[in-house]
Amino acid sequence: MKIRRNDTVKILYGKDAGKTGKVLRVLPAEGRIVVEGMNIFKRHSKGDGRKRKSEIADITKPVNVAKVQLICPSCNKPTRVKMSKGERFCKKCEKKVGLGVEKKEKSNKKPKTDKKE
Repeated sequence: MKIRRNDTVKILYGKDAGKTGKVLRVLPAEGRIVVEGMNIFKRHSKGDGRKRKSEIADITKPVNVAKVQLICPSCNKPTRVKMSKGERFCKKCEKKVGLGVEKKEKSNKKPKTDKKE
């Protein structure tokens, strides 16, 4: 999947078409993503009269990945993504698109071993 967490995306279709938001969660098995402030629905829950209260809660549902387009951080335009050697590149400005989620760098330290002489 070419969209990653913390990317900024533009919604292309649906009730939120034209809006932009930040990706909160990626669900690659389902081919969906959760975008901050988009695709919000109301859920009615009934109280039991003792502990639980009746309420109408706003929930954010996942959006299909085909309905969004990545916004390039360098040129600030909606763009397609080109993959090359595991890295993402903008199709419009040919610049490298950030990782989204920063990966932890591996340390070059060797594990300690107890040697008895």
